[in-house]
Amino acid sequence: MNGQKTTVVVRLILEKEDKLLFLKKTAQNGGGFSLVGGKVDDGESAHDAIVRESHEEANIEIKRKHLRLLHIFQRHSGSELILLFTAKKWKGEPESKELDKFKKVSWIDKKDLPKNVSQVTKHLVDKYFSRKFFSEENILRGINK
Repeated sequence: MNGQKTTVVVRLILEKEDKLLFLKKTAQNGGGFSLVGGKVDDGESAHDAIVRESHEEANIEIKRKHLRLLHIFQRHSGSELILLFTAKKWKGEPESKELDKFKKVSWIDKKDLPKNVSQVTKHLVDKYFSRKFFSEENILRGINK
């Protein structure tokens, strides 16, 4: 990787009654739908980051012991790793706590996902359902494997 730093990003999929939790972005942030998550801070573990992001973005309290790593997605020739987590147990009523970034939270039927999600989010949701543990982005050919 030629000495470049790898950015680690965490994302969370929560499922309830055949619906998945999404955050609806504000218009100034693109207006699409996103999964809960963000970058892992320096000195922070991935588990701690997704616990923090879940609380900061969506008012969700998750214990580390309830988290399960589902998928690792390597992007940009290894300069970015996205770790996809899920949790079967959590506390709190999901709501947007960062109204400058996200208008609201939405439980969306897993068979009728929104059209305005990024390619990366679509990829992660697909890997969630297929239960494939690892994938990588082939930059030269634009193909996700």
